Amino acid sequence: MISVIIPARNAAATIAATIESLAADRPLIGEILLVDDGSQDGTQAVTEQAASSAGLPLRIVEGQFGSAGAARNVGIAAARERNVFFLDADDEVFPGALGLLTQALSRDPAAGLAVGSMLRRTENGPDKLKVPSGYGPDRRENARRYLRNELPPIPMGSALLVIDEVRDIKFPTTIALDEDSCYWAAVLTRLRVVTITDTVLLYLMDEERMDERFVSTPRTTLVRISLELTRLARFGIGRDVLQRRKAWVALRIGRLLIMRRRYAEAERILRMVRAHPDFRSGWKASQYHARIATGRTAQAFGLRKPTQRSLPEGLRPPIRTMVITHDPAYPAVSGADLRNYQNALAASRLGATMLVSVRATERTTTCNGIAVAGLEIPGEPGGRPMVRRRTAAEWRIPLVALPRLLRLVREFQPDAIIVEGIGLGALLKPLRPFARLLVLDMHNVESDLHARMRGRTPLAGKILPRRFGRQGRIENRETKAMRIVDRVWVCSDQDRQRLGSFSKAEIPVDVVMNGIPRADRISSELPDPPGRADGWPVLLFIGHLGYRPNVEACERLARNILPTIRTRFGDARLLLAGRSPKPAIIELAGMPGVELVENPDDLSPLFECGHVSVVPLATGGGTRIKILEAMARGIPVVATPVAAEGLDFTPGESILIHETDEELAAAVIALCSDSARMENLRRRAHAEVRRRYGKAAVLEAVRLGMGLAAVGEQPHGQGS
Repeated sequence: MISVIIPARNAAATIAATIESLAADRPLIGEILLVDDGSQDGTQAVTEQAASSAGLPLRIVEGQFGSAGAARNVGIAAARERNVFFLDADDEVFPGALGLLTQALSRDPAAGLAVGSMLRRTENGPDKLKVPSGYGPDRRENARRYLRNELPPIPMGSALLVIDEVRDIKFPTTIALDEDSCYWAAVLTRLRVVTITDTVLLYLMDEERMDERFVSTPRTTLVRISLELTRLARFGIGRDVLQRRKAWVALRIGRLLIMRRRYAEAERILRMVRAHPDFRSGWKASQYHARIATGRTAQAFGLRKPTQRSLPEGLRPPIRTMVITHDPAYPAVSGADLRNYQNALAASRLGATMLVSVRATERTTTCNGIAVAGLEIPGEPGGRPMVRRRTAAEWRIPLVALPRLLRLVREFQPDAIIVEGIGLGALLKPLRPFARLLVLDMHNVESDLHARMRGRTPLAGKILPRRFGRQGRIENRETKAMRIVDRVWVCSDQDRQRLGSFSKAEIPVDVVMNGIPRADRISSELPDPPGRADGWPVLLFIGHLGYRPNVEACERLARNILPTIRTRFGDARLLLAGRSPKPAIIELAGMPGVELVENPDDLSPLFECGHVSVVPLATGGGTRIKILEAMARGIPVVATPVAAEGLDFTPGESILIHETDEELAAAVIALCSDSARMENLRRRAHAEVRRRYGKAAVLEAVRLGMGLAAVGEQPHGQGS
């Protein structure tokens, strides 16, 4: 009897025909195992109806497996019969196919694998018949010749195997291409093969979809396939054969990239081809290099533009996501921490998530189900940095952090890696091979931020041409980073426009807005305003007090704005709260009415006593998360245009916007003198911020930022 294993993912459109094609072999089928990989289109119901109509025994194993290889491995573990037959959910077998393969095995009791002919059908070309042949008694030689393409491929649905001797062999789970070749190569080292010329499989091939899977993330695809091929050495397959197969895969990917006019990527991929003597001087490699040289020259003159880079094939929940930051994002205090944690929390709704910081984190290993890790060890000497000549926008990353990070990546096996800004740009190239989706999360467009602070840079920075000055060097880093990643996230439409002003990288730039921090801990109801027993009004400024724009804002508050307000309200107080305060901030705490709360563990008591949040930023990028949190807690906000930039609020209705210190102080005085106006501002801001920047909005932005369909859209796709 036979266990038929069918992995499926949103295969409702094709699965019925697949099941019905098995009906002629009903007496031989002990079970059909449908391994449903999180389908959302009614695949299970369609399969149950088709199996019932055909009188076929059906078992459904459902879960979130993430790849066809992983789903097949689940099927192998669950199979009850001695003979196993793999079939994809969008292919069909010819009537009596299983009977023919069973007879072939029975004629040769020493055989463990029977392979039949396959009819390949494409949308545009003629049908092609592939007849298996050439297998000999030497099993390792069969595997070697298979990987050298000297034997026809074995598609799923064309082979019946005795599972007993190969149950320990698993399909690769990190690749969606060539995983069947790796599996069959391993199986061929163990089992004797018999072949039949009868056609057993109708293989429906979507050539465009198949090619797209190779080039969606070409470097990642090549590296992952190469790693899986390397693992075949444990089955006694020689290194020379494995290296040749890697070069052949690289040649195929290079050809597809050239067809899409992505010449720079093709040139990098073909380096592996040049490294192998069988391909180094071949006519194909020579032709491809000539086409690359011609294409790159044409592109230098604005011709032959590359086609738009596509999204990684099949990326969908559950998605394993790693978020890499400089400072620990948990517990979150500063705006950067809050954004990083917000993104990790949203990603955790899509699958397993890990937060990794370069700097040492607390002993906590999980937070709200998110794994947490740090790369530095407390008390460890700094050691050599990864990059010695850094720009002002880049953080110092100790060299020892890289092997630790890559070890975590190999253990966690993320589908998506989100890297916090060009400050960690040195990590992008080493991470590239390990991510199906690599995202650069730009909290700020650092080059633009530097330009807006240019008036305070050394004289040399003003005299040098832009490309040689600090801003030009930062722009260069940003441009290089965007050439490595698949997508870029920014905080606002304004930052997206700034990025487009100098970067020509043809990749998606998504707005993933800053959301309300700690939204779970904030009541959805508008809280009552605080009393006046501890001063009126109490002004709040919360943020990273080591960040220069915040330091300057605090000085404006303490030296100019608060004294003006105290001429009208003598008991007015200013609370400055945040981590790592600079000496200039500590000095402000000695002024009348100014209080400093260093490194607060809990911000709730501060928000509970604050009457107005005043944010007098003169420079900065991104958007101010603390404005959102203040609004969500029912605290009205008075801010400068820079502070409110990128936030979609109407001035005068949900937020008060003014430029100078005098105007800001006057706005606070007028607001605190009109209780009805203050209450209206609180209510409007509270309702608006929850609608625009609540959990649901952030989750939707992260979904779209990963290239996923918006909530409510119907998923598309065939069987795994």
